[in-house]
Formats: sequence, C-alpha cells, structure tokens
Amino acid sequence: MVRTKKKSTLNVSCAWFLLVVTLSGCAFEDIDRRAFVTSIGLDPSEDKDKKYTVILKVSMSKGDPKNIGSEFLLLKVNCNSISEGLERLRSMSDKKLEYGHVKVLLFGEEVARKDISLAVDYFMRRPDIQKIAYLSVGKPNSYELLKYKPKEEAVAGSYFFYTFERSRKQSPFVYAVPLYDASRRITTSGLDLTMPVVTYEHDALQINRIALFDKKQMKEELTSEESRLLKLLISGVHNDTLTLKTPNGDYSVTSEEGSAGFKLIAGQGHGKPMAVFSIRMRGALIEKLDDSAVISDDVKLALAKQAEEQIKSKAQQLLVKLRDERLDPLGLGLRYRARHFDHSNDLRTWSTLYPELEFQVNVKYKFKED
Repeated sequence: MVRTKKKSTLNVSCAWFLLVVTLSGCAFEDIDRRAFVTSIGLDPSEDKDKKYTVILKVSMSKGDPKNIGSEFLLLKVNCNSISEGLERLRSMSDKKLEYGHVKVLLFGEEVARKDISLAVDYFMRRPDIQKIAYLSVGKPNSYELLKYKPKEEAVAGSYFFYTFERSRKQSPFVYAVPLYDASRRITTSGLDLTMPVVTYEHDALQINRIALFDKKQMKEELTSEESRLLKLLISGVHNDTLTLKTPNGDYSVTSEEGSAGFKLIAGQGHGKPMAVFSIRMRGALIEKLDDSAVISDDVKLALAKQAEEQIKSKAQQLLVKLRDERLDPLGLGLRYRARHFDHSNDLRTWSTLYPELEFQVNVKYKFKED
C-alpha cells in the first residue's frame, strides 16, 4: 500500500516536471521590445471615405527619474473603426504596442457631437485598457492636445491624468469621469453623461468647462460658472472662490467646502412634481476688493446672506436649463426610478414629469470662526 502511494506521487511529480519544461515562452516580450501607449485620441477622419482618425500617444521615456521631461511619439491613422485603426497602427512601430498604461481617452469635439456610445462600449470591452482611464472632450481636436508637451511632465500623458485626478477634489470646475462611470451613465436610464472640456489657449491647457451628453452625443457646453455649479451639485466643491457685489463694496469669499443633496416630491396628491435641493457651504477667507467697509461680524452676516442669494439664483437657472434641454446629469430620473416600483412604466412616467418639474433651492452659507 505504501509503495503504491509513493509510485503515484512520483508519477504526478514527473508529469508536472514535463509540463513545466515543455511550456513555450514565445508570449514573453522583453521590455525594450514594447511600446507603452498612454493616451488615445479620436478625431474625424481626414479621409472623407473613413470615419475616424485614431491617434496614439506612445511614451519614449527611459524610466530615469533624473531626466525631467517626456519624450513621446504620435501615431495616427484614418479608419472606419477603432479596432481597425489599432490593428493598422501595429505596423507603424517595430515594438509591441501595450495599452495597459492608457490613462486618458480624448474625443475631438466633432466626434463628441455625433455618437460616442459605440466607442465607449469598445473601450470597456477591451481587457487591456484600464477602466479608470479618464474621458474628455478635446477642442479644437484631440490631436492638437496630444501633441502638447508640458515642461513639467515626467512621463508622456501623465499631465492629463494627474490633472483629472486632482480635479476630483481640488478643481471647483471639473467633474472628471473615468471610463467605468461613463459607461454606467450611458447605459443607465435616468442618468446622463458629462465630460470635462480641454482647450488649448495661449500655449497652455485650460480645463474649466463641462460638456453635457445625452446617451450618445454632446448636446451642450456649460460656461465656467455653470460648470462650477454643476460640480457643486454632483459631488461638492473644495476651496472655491466667490466674488460678491454688495452695497458696502465688493468682496472675494473663499469657500473651504460645499455639498449638495436633493429629494423628489413627485406623485399623486402633491400637485406639480418638485425637486428640493439643499446646499451647504462654509467660507474661510474674505478679501476686500476695493474701499469696502471693514470686515465686521455684521458685514460677515450680510455677505453670507448675499452668497446664499447668489448661489440660489444661479443654481435655479442651471437646473431649469438642464430640464429644458432634457438632460439629467444629476440623476433625477434615476432617483425617481429607485423610489417607484412600476418599472414597466417608470421611464414613460418620468419623461412626462421631468418637463414639468419645479425646483426649490435652499442654501446655507456659514463663515468659519476666526
């Protein structure tokens, strides 16, 4: 009995040894035979018979931290599909193109105003593209933005990624959207897509506006002020600045933090449907912009009231604008669906309620104690 067990163990060990030594190593590629793609851009094709121009930003960095600055190569091709374009781009490099480091997906404005749902779906399906890659609209196009080389960039493409990463907490204007969130917003009824808009102005990149989408295409581009308010309503803001004009003079007020929430009152017995928004903000610094009155407690109280009225008025205007454009980046429709259980008719019902939706905005602004 013991001999049989030993013989069986020996046979299994020999089988594993033969399997290991016969495994092929052909799939392995040395690091110097790989090219790392950090960003992908989509523009309208320069060839009228094609659909896209696909642009790849390929890092040429050697990985030496002592060398500041990034070298990169731009590859582009006209094609009818993204998969066709990426396949053709393989022949433009003597190295294997690796997509595991793609952190930014740029859509040229002209492409964004058509239909991006299929492109987002394609990127979601590719297992070698990270789902945390950030999406944005490039103006005038993605190629002009991808060829921009910031002096402080250490690795090609890192400038965009870290800008979007920081914007989620630090920028008062931009709500950065990763690929997985974009896909969720496209496929979820009652919730629409937003993307930051990147422009190239005065030899620098500007990211202070938000583009609004329906389920397929870009419909509206908000101003910087409207983008600031939308960011507040979606995810809150940190370290924002307001300029207040009062009878006692002009003041600059810095808000340390702000948050917003809402509830829906929509149904029988409540009259017209209503969304009630509650905004809370806390101010930290006050600066006199001219020969204004001395900043006393009475002035602080008046400024807080002024800030509340200003935010309330502008937020009300933005909400009405979103409603009239039939766009829902805040997920009002999703909230309605989550609280009503007739799922066979909830979308149809909400589509009739949303155009009649009224808004009530309550704002509480408080200055932090000195």
